[in-house]
Amino acid sequence: MKFRLILPFLLTASISQAQTNPFIASETLSMAQSRLMDMPTRTDDQNFALGAVHFLRGIEKTLQTRWLHNATLDDFDMPVLRLPVAPNLDAQPFTPDLITNIFTELLTDMEASRIALDAVNGEVALRINLNDLWFDINMNNQRDQAEGILDTGAALIFPQQNFGGAPTPPQNIKVQFDTADVAWLTAYTHLISGVSEMVVAFDPTEAIETVMQSVNEMDQLRGSALVRRNFVSENEVNWLDQFAMVYGALNMQPDATRTRAAHAHFLNMIAENKVFWADLALETDDTLEWIPNENQQSALGIDMPIGTGVAWQAILADAEAILNGNLLINHWRVSPGAGINVKAMFMDPPPVDIVTWIQGSGLLPYMERGPIATSESINGFNRLVSGNSLGFSFMLN
Repeated sequence: MKFRLILPFLLTASISQAQTNPFIASETLSMAQSRLMDMPTRTDDQNFALGAVHFLRGIEKTLQTRWLHNATLDDFDMPVLRLPVAPNLDAQPFTPDLITNIFTELLTDMEASRIALDAVNGEVALRINLNDLWFDINMNNQRDQAEGILDTGAALIFPQQNFGGAPTPPQNIKVQFDTADVAWLTAYTHLISGVSEMVVAFDPTEAIETVMQSVNEMDQLRGSALVRRNFVSENEVNWLDQFAMVYGALNMQPDATRTRAAHAHFLNMIAENKVFWADLALETDDTLEWIPNENQQSALGIDMPIGTGVAWQAILADAEAILNGNLLINHWRVSPGAGINVKAMFMDPPPVDIVTWIQGSGLLPYMERGPIATSESINGFNRLVSGNSLGFSFMLN
């Protein structure tokens, strides 16, 4: 099963818990964002809500941009780009800088989310019906079919249920987000920011423009002759064009300032995760829990096996050690005596050359002797969650 990385089913803005659902259900995220930002003062609940709305509004803008240009991009296995977008029959032309612009703006939205979350100084207890959250993808200021956030993420949120065809989540899912969830959401903003920095570091604009221009020139050369494709289908042609764009971007020298910023975001993500799990362990209530500790129940009806938190933190510990260069990753030419220093690659990034990376010579400057990371923590986590590691990874961040 493929899992779409986005923060679907989040909380959002409220003036008070009693007022949350009515105006969120009827207004757009942009309207809710304006309401919260215009407040002269905000409670901790409202600062948390504003951080969540900034986050969701950032995701919404990526969907709106893609819809506006009919950029489905479903084949890209990347955050936000993999989310489904309905066809736009009156779309604006696709531009080569579209992808870079999407992720550049997403960085701004994630920073705005963190600023609001940093303003939380006390206890948080924000209750929301997840079904009230929606993305105004076609920008008509009204909720249309399949624009609910749960409509987008139902297959991930409820992977154990088979709704037959398009997933249909339950219609009354209330969750209370609390103090520990501030760190959880902050961690997610760092994850999205880290991915965004990497995309911008390998700015694909030039590669996309080259492929688009070449396709246009080849179409002109063919003229009105019928297309004869004995070996590839139309879908495969589209995939080849997209692959050429990605491959062309990866073969360019990345911006080291951006890759170093991504490295910092990934480490901050892990640091916030540590705070989340520490705060979660101290909770004694059991009230509509988003992610429960071992003495609580999930409001989503998802079983969290005993030991999930410990197993997930073991994965994070390995990831942190890899990012810090304390653990190396395996390469068949030099392991187990040596491996690749991932931190060094973030600090002084090379172009991605698949051939020389597989052969080894392209990674030689980053190879050194040292302990090698194993898959033990990942395999243990996967066994614990009965093979649904991707789904739980999406939720636990």
